[in-house]
Amino acid sequence: MAEVGDRQESYLNVRVRLQRLPDAKFYSGWVRMMSDSEIVIDYHGHDRFEPDTQFFVSVNGVETAALFPAELISQSTGFLTLRITKEIKYTAPREEARRQIVGLSGVIDLEGTEIEFSVTDISARGLGGVLEGNIPRGSIVNLALETQFGTIKASSEVRYCRRETTESVRHRIGLKILNMGRIETARWLRLSEDKVA
Repeated sequence: MAEVGDRQESYLNVRVRLQRLPDAKFYSGWVRMMSDSEIVIDYHGHDRFEPDTQFFVSVNGVETAALFPAELISQSTGFLTLRITKEIKYTAPREEARRQIVGLSGVIDLEGTEIEFSVTDISARGLGGVLEGNIPRGSIVNLALETQFGTIKASSEVRYCRRETTESVRHRIGLKILNMGRIETARWLRLSEDKVA
């Protein structure tokens, strides 16, 4: 039983994808709590759901993915609570685990221009963030982060940089880590696996 609890604990703060079954529309959020019978999701989308709305849920962790059908118990501001309706199926992950990060900022150096940004999530090989302004896709940049494990400096590639909304100057950026030193690599690994990041 402890093995199952440990496995479910490894999904805390990990990206969760939901597919609403009636129309196959996709949604996403972050796992806040997960047990054999229930999952609580940090969800900030605009859609409101009817009670008992059916979803297919996938959570890609570091070592395993959890796949299961679920139905909505309740929706409150920022959260969805779903009842897991069939046994959870554990498989190999279909994508790299992304873990939500709160309160971490960094600096991107683009050809001598420093741009501050907030980190929103990290994975073993990259990160997502928010910044003001736009950096062209494919740009090679240097980044620096001050973490609880020490400074991390790395070379990275901009995978995407898109405006949050049509009226916003804020952009969501995705960075793929290309190169970092041995010590930074160890710090990155600790950061990407830290459940309370």
